[in-house]
Amino acid sequence: MAAAAPAVGTTAFWKGTTALALPSLSTSLFVGSTLLSAYQSYQQGRAQSAMYDVKAIEVLAETERKALEYELRANETLRQLRQRNAANLARGYGGGVIGLEGSSKLVETVNNREAGRDLMFDISNTKNAILQGQTQSEIYDTSATIAKRSGILDAGSKLLLAGYAYKQLG
Repeated sequence: MAAAAPAVGTTAFWKGTTALALPSLSTSLFVGSTLLSAYQSYQQGRAQSAMYDVKAIEVLAETERKALEYELRANETLRQLRQRNAANLARGYGGGVIGLEGSSKLVETVNNREAGRDLMFDISNTKNAILQGQTQSEIYDTSATIAKRSGILDAGSKLLLAGYAYKQLG
């Protein structure tokens, strides 16, 4: 008569199965947590890259706002110049003096020179603001690329570590 098979779940059923080389719980947890850590590194790299992309866009928007402010200031300078020269011309003619000669012309020349200097400063400031914004935006774009690449490389190294740990099991 044949011996009866032990019932599943009993000590007799599991006796002698340790030779199957099942991975230890700690090794399995290590491999699993390393895989999750690799995924987290990848996601973190993508998130940092997206953050730098947003910052680059913010910098360009701020640059455009500054450039617009300088342009508005330059337009205001020209408006004030026309207003001052018109008032000077009217004052000269109102006083019986030819408006385009003598002291009236001198005042107009001084007004034009000062307004021209202010206008050139505003134009220069506009160019500098745009250049600064573009440079900062490029820095953020480069940082985004580096962050994404770093996340991928970190995830790759963690996958290799998990693979090595798994290989040690068998």
